[in-house]
Amino acid sequence: MNQRTNTLQISGRLPVIAIVGRPNVGKSTLFNRLLGKRKAIVGDRPGVTVDRLETECLIGARDVVLVDTGGIGEGTHDVMQPAIDTQVEAALAIADVVLFVVDGQAGSTPVDAAIASKLRRHQIPVLLVVNKAEKPNSEVEFFGLGMGDPVAVSAAHGQGIRDFTDQLEMLIPEVVEVADEEQQQPIASIAVIGRPNVGKSTLINAWLGKERMVVSDISGTTRDAIDSDLVYGNGFIRLVDTAGQRKHGRISDIIEFVARVKAVQAFRRADSIVMVLDGSEGVVEQDMRLMQLAQDEGCALIVAVNKLDLLTEDDWKHYVERLDFRMRGFTDIPVYRITAKSSKGVKRLLDEAVKAAERNRFELGTGELNRWLQSAQEAQHPPSDNGAVVKLKYASQIATSPPTIKIFCNRPKGLKVSYRRYLEQSFRKTFNLTGVPVRFNFAGGKNPYAPEHKR
Repeated sequence: MNQRTNTLQISGRLPVIAIVGRPNVGKSTLFNRLLGKRKAIVGDRPGVTVDRLETECLIGARDVVLVDTGGIGEGTHDVMQPAIDTQVEAALAIADVVLFVVDGQAGSTPVDAAIASKLRRHQIPVLLVVNKAEKPNSEVEFFGLGMGDPVAVSAAHGQGIRDFTDQLEMLIPEVVEVADEEQQQPIASIAVIGRPNVGKSTLINAWLGKERMVVSDISGTTRDAIDSDLVYGNGFIRLVDTAGQRKHGRISDIIEFVARVKAVQAFRRADSIVMVLDGSEGVVEQDMRLMQLAQDEGCALIVAVNKLDLLTEDDWKHYVERLDFRMRGFTDIPVYRITAKSSKGVKRLLDEAVKAAERNRFELGTGELNRWLQSAQEAQHPPSDNGAVVKLKYASQIATSPPTIKIFCNRPKGLKVSYRRYLEQSFRKTFNLTGVPVRFNFAGGKNPYAPEHKR
């Protein structure tokens, strides 16, 4: 399967609305208000939104893509600010309409004036939104920005939102026609997980061929789960970058807590998971917990050990021994070596992640499934239940992602854990489901698929 490094243009499907403004003016609150649910992480400190956050939503009767961005222009000593500015420029490059959000309580600032100048250079339709405008006439002083008539709202309380959306809807251009290829479902949905600062965003950037994610050596740079579509063969795959995961006890504020919850939600949308480990560090318990969480959520799992340029061969051998020991409770999880910074090994890793997603969507015909069940019982009979014979009668696949098999049994409660584990290992080995969390449900009673015999 051939991979191309260009991404699908999201603005080619639906009109794009980008929300911009200096930090802490309420952009993410407005984003959530328009979306109707808590999609963006909202906090009371500057810099909470770093990456662009994109989602489809309805404005009036119009479907659009809404883009939340990091705050522009403040914190000149903040080493993250240049990266945030780059992300805003990238959002503006695909925007059809810009919502310029200012703070009605703080009043107009020199930074607001600088942003207005930046927006005028882009020549994109702009709607000036004065947020936190609970007091009357909060918008008056913002006429001086030269961005047209400001619209006063309170995103937190919903005040003025209806008039605002009416004006916004009038600015939205017509939907651009797209090729059938872009209307397809993704070939695979792949989430990238790991502890903070192990190289997750660097890996996704290497796959995309550009700096879609903010990359920094500051722990916790990525806080939201961000989707990117990557053209792959005759279709595309969806990549999800997740916030770096800390131990529960170290989640010190609501921002990190919500980020962890959103990462779990990302797992539930993914077919396969790439667990990124830092080869220059040891394997810790939190790594194992993340792997278990991924499989508990039904994702196929592969492991990528990053930063191998920092390891000697002896270091690598010691690392592998330690990793094998820590992963002894998992079944057949493949491990790959990469250096994301130089793109070494990342192409093969992407191909393997797509294959893992395909394995997770495995479907099996009823006849072949029951032939396997009979063969597995012949190879190893189920242990008796207090002297009573345990018989597995019939199997049917009831779900994919992960493959879920329902087995009808005469004594389901008497089926020992060791034999259930044997069936899982046999199934995975027989059908080459490396890294896939196969699930079995055991039910009592008669085989509902057996033909009824008339008396």
